[in-house]
Amino acid sequence: MPKYTVTGQFKNYHELTIEAPDEDTAVQIFYQQGGGDSFDGDWDDIQAEFLNWQEDEPSHVDYTEEAYDPAGGKISW
Repeated sequence: MPKYTVTGQFKNYHELTIEAPDEDTAVQIFYQQGGGDSFDGDWDDIQAEFLNWQEDEPSHVDYTEEAYDPAGGKISW
């Protein structure tokens, strides 16, 4: 499954490695889990970067697809 590094600003800088089927799901997991605050507003500069598994293999994955809550908060990015 693809892995993404997702970064964003919300009062502090956050960066997570997330395993997800696509970029949008990775960003939604970042929003729901990574920042610790699942509510709308004040996120700046959210970016998702696909990790080439052979070249950029992370030593760990912070979240996987199982962390995604389809009924949870979502962010437009």
